[in-house]
Amino acid sequence: MSARPEHYELWNQQRSDWCNYDIVGEKHYGATIRSLLPEDWPRDGFELRRNFELVPEPDNEHDRWAISVRADGRTVGYLPRDDCKSWANAVRRVIASGFIPVVPGRLYAFDVVRWDDWDGRGGLAADFAAKVQVKLGDPQCALPINDPPSVPYTIIPRSTIVQVTKEDEHSDALLKFVPTGGHGMLYASLHECASASAGAAKSVVEVRIDDERIGQLTPQMSQRFLPMIRHLASRGLVTVCWGDIKGSAVAAEVRIDGIKANEADSAVLDGELVTLPRLVAVEVDPLDYVLSGEVESSVQLPARYDPEPERPALPTMPAAAPPLPPASWYEDPGDPRMFRYWDGNRWTRARGA
Repeated sequence: MSARPEHYELWNQQRSDWCNYDIVGEKHYGATIRSLLPEDWPRDGFELRRNFELVPEPDNEHDRWAISVRADGRTVGYLPRDDCKSWANAVRRVIASGFIPVVPGRLYAFDVVRWDDWDGRGGLAADFAAKVQVKLGDPQCALPINDPPSVPYTIIPRSTIVQVTKEDEHSDALLKFVPTGGHGMLYASLHECASASAGAAKSVVEVRIDDERIGQLTPQMSQRFLPMIRHLASRGLVTVCWGDIKGSAVAAEVRIDGIKANEADSAVLDGELVTLPRLVAVEVDPLDYVLSGEVESSVQLPARYDPEPERPALPTMPAAAPPLPPASWYEDPGDPRMFRYWDGNRWTRARGA
C-alpha cells in the first residue's frame, strides 16, 4: 500500500492553542473516535490533542460541498454545512497540490450516566460521548497569498508581531500583493542591508515579498533580528517568517511575525530546515481544482459506538427473614379443638350460650 500524502497545516492568525470551532456529527462516528483513545482513559473526562484532516467529499449525496473531519483517514465528523463552501477553496487547493490539509484539534471524551434507566440496584449504565473541536480562523487567511522562496530558506517560529515601516516608499511593489478581500497571510523574507539614513553606520533589516523590497524594520528593531539573520546567512539560508498584509488599492501595511535573535535556540539556528511546499495556483472556482487521487475522499459509512456487552448483574441478596415475634407471643394453634375462649370470668371451650 502506498504511503498517504503528507500533511499541510493550514495557516491561522490565532496565536493561542484554543480550539475555537465545533464540528458536527460526532455521535455517528463514535466507534472511530473511541478507537483513538487509550484503553485506560478516565471515564469522567479525557482530552486528546492532535491534528485533524479536512477532506472534501464531492460525491456526498447530501451536499457536494461537504468537508469531512478525519483522523488518520477515518471520519469523525463534518464541518457545519453553512461553512463548507467558504472553506472549499483552501481545502481543495491543498489536496490538488498533493497534500492533506490539517488543523490542530481537541477531542474530549466522557461517559454519560443513564440515570433514567437506573433502578436503584446494581451498577449505573453509561453511554460513550465525545466532542471534537478544531482550530480554524478566517478561510481567506488559511493559505499564504504568495509562494515560498525559490532559494534555500528556513521559516523561523512565530513570536510577537512587528510593524514594517516605510511601506509607502514601495507602493508599486506592495499594492499588487493586496488580496481581493483586503487582508491575507504571506511569506516575508528578512535581509541585512546598509541603512540609507545619512550618517547611519548600522545595518537595518530589509523586508521583502517575493524578493521585492516592500519596507524595512526600524534601526532599533533591526538590531534584535540581525544576529540571527547573519547566522542563517552563513549557512546559505534566507530567513523567512510569517507576515500579513492589509490594505486597499491605494495603500497597504505589512506586519511580520517571528522570533528575534535572543529567542532563537539551537534548533532554529543550526537544526533542520523548516520549509513548506509550493501549492498549485489559486482557482476562482473551487470546483476547478483537480483533486489528487492519492487522497481518499469517498464518503464513509457512520460508525456508531457499540458499547461493550453488559456486565452480569450483581447477585441479589436473599430477602431478609421476617422479624421474630415477641417472646410472650404464641402461635395460634392449628387444631380448632385446642381453641379456648375467655367468657369474662374463665377460659372455656364454649363460644357462647
